[in-house]
Amino acid sequence: MNEVEYDREVAWDRLLEQSLLGVCILHPDSSGQALLTMSPDDWYLPAHKELAAVITKMLRTGQSVDAITVAGQVQAQGLTINWDPMKVFSLTELPFRAESASDMADRLRELSGRRKLSDACVQTLERMRSLSDFDGAADVRAATSRLRQACDSAEETATDRATPLPRGMGDFLSAPSAARQWLVPGLLERMDRTVITGAEGGGKSVLCSQIAACLAGGVHPFGGNVMGDGSHAVRVLVIDCENSDDQSRRRYSWVIDRVKTLRERDGFKPVDWNEQMCIDTKPAGIDLLSGKHISWLEHAVSELAPDLLVLGPLYKLHHRDPSEESSAREVAWAIDGLRERYGFALLTEAHAGNSNDLQGQRVMRPIGSSLWRRWPEFGFGIRRAKDDPNKARAEVVDVVSWRGSREERAWPTKLSHGQTLPWVPDAEYYDSMNNYV
Repeated sequence: MNEVEYDREVAWDRLLEQSLLGVCILHPDSSGQALLTMSPDDWYLPAHKELAAVITKMLRTGQSVDAITVAGQVQAQGLTINWDPMKVFSLTELPFRAESASDMADRLRELSGRRKLSDACVQTLERMRSLSDFDGAADVRAATSRLRQACDSAEETATDRATPLPRGMGDFLSAPSAARQWLVPGLLERMDRTVITGAEGGGKSVLCSQIAACLAGGVHPFGGNVMGDGSHAVRVLVIDCENSDDQSRRRYSWVIDRVKTLRERDGFKPVDWNEQMCIDTKPAGIDLLSGKHISWLEHAVSELAPDLLVLGPLYKLHHRDPSEESSAREVAWAIDGLRERYGFALLTEAHAGNSNDLQGQRVMRPIGSSLWRRWPEFGFGIRRAKDDPNKARAEVVDVVSWRGSREERAWPTKLSHGQTLPWVPDAEYYDSMNNYV
C-alpha cells in the first residue's frame, strides 16, 4: 500500500488523516476546532487515532500545540513506537491550508460513516445467510433493527458537527417565536400527539373518525361550526389497523354525511373528499418493527402530505407482546421520525385497562407498555358517565385526561350522542370556545 492512498474497498484516506493532524499541529488556533469534531472511531489507522487523542487532549486542556510540544507529549506518553519526532514534524509539511481543516474533518467523518454502514451490511448479509429454520421472521426483524441502528449511526457520523454551540438563555428568549400552526384553534396544533382511550365499544373509534372527518371538512370537531371562511380544511390520512373496508366505510359515511350537512346548513360549498382525506384499511394491523411496513407508511405520508395522521389502534402497530417496552419504544421512534420529517399531527386510539381507581371508576390509561402513558402530548379517555342510560353502547361519557397535558387545550369534559355530530359537548363547552376564537 502506498504512503498516499485512498482505498475504495475500505473507504479511508491516509493522506487526509495525516493532513488534518498536520494542519492542526501547524495552525491549532484556526484548525483545532475541526479536530475536536472527530470521534476516536472516525480514524481508520490506529496510529492516527493515537496521535489525534494526544492533540485533542492538549487542545481541551489549553496546552500550547506545535510540533515540538506534540513530540514532547508523544515521548512522555511512551508512544514513540509509531511517532518519533521526525514523523510528527513531517505531518506539518503536507500541502494543505488551515482553511481546509473543517472540510477535511467532514470528509473523514463521511468515510467513517461509510465504513460503519458497510460493516453493518456485511454482518446483516452473513446473518441472513444463516437464518434459523424455526423462527426466521424473528431473525429478519432482529437483522433489520440492527441495520436501522447502523444507518442512524452512519448518518450521525457523516453529519457536520461544526455547528454553533447552544445559545445563551438571554439570546434564546429574545428571539422571535414562530406563529403557532393550529389545525383547530385552541384544540389541535401541528405536531401534537393525541391518544384517545376507552372501553371496548365505548365510542373512541367514532370520536377519532369524527375528529378526522371534521378537520378534513373544515368543521370544528366539537363546536360543529364551519371554521373561518369555509376553506380552513386540512389534509387527513387515515390508516385503520383494526376494521375492514366495509366497517370503515359505514362509519366514515355516517360521520362525513354529518359534516356535509353542517356545511350545507351554513351555506358553504362542498368539500372535495378525495383531495382532503385518504384512507387505507389494514385489519390485520401493521408492523412498525418491520422495515417494509415503515417504508410503506413513509411512502404514503410523503406522497399524500397529511396535516393529520390517524393511525392505530396502538396495539395493532406491531406484532410482539404489547407490554414489551423495547418494542413500544421502537414503534414510537418510527412514528416520531416520520412526524418530525413530515410535520403532521398524530391521532391514535388505545384500549383502556380493566382496573378501577379508588373511586371505583375505570382507569383510562392505555393498556400495554407504560411508554404509551408518557409518550403523547395529550391523552384523553372517554368513560361512561354516571348519568348514562346504561344501554349496550354508552350515550353519555366523561372525557378524562389521563396524561398531564403539556399545554392547556379546549377539550370538552363531557360528551353525549348528538343530532349534528355523533358526539357533542355539553353547553358549558360552547362558552369556553370563545376564549380561542
